[in-house]
Amino acid sequence: MFLWLLNRVFRGGARSRRGVAPMHNLENLARSGAAAWLLAQERARLDFLAAKEAYCSQGSWLTFMRMLRQLLQLNCTNAVVQGLLNEHTVEQLLGERLRGCSGRESAALRKSA
Repeated sequence: MFLWLLNRVFRGGARSRRGVAPMHNLENLARSGAAAWLLAQERARLDFLAAKEAYCSQGSWLTFMRMLRQLLQLNCTNAVVQGLLNEHTVEQLLGERLRGCSGRESAALRKSA
């Protein structure tokens, strides 16, 4: 809607700057354990803090862009790790329910999951 309005007002149009954020090695996290997920999250946070410190000390445009890139990477890492932790917790809860069920009830629970 907003782009339509800009296209209408400026007649030349406006291009959206949406893009795909590179995820780098985040797809390998799904194969590792919860400790690796938290370490990856901590590493992304430390990388962002180092980039922020470099920007505060130098104040150049290049360090600002690096800080924004690291912030985007931190947000991506946080989202992926949070999703993996939620999925891991659900799998543990379902596993506990399946162990507590008798044979006939566990088949019905498996079909509903």
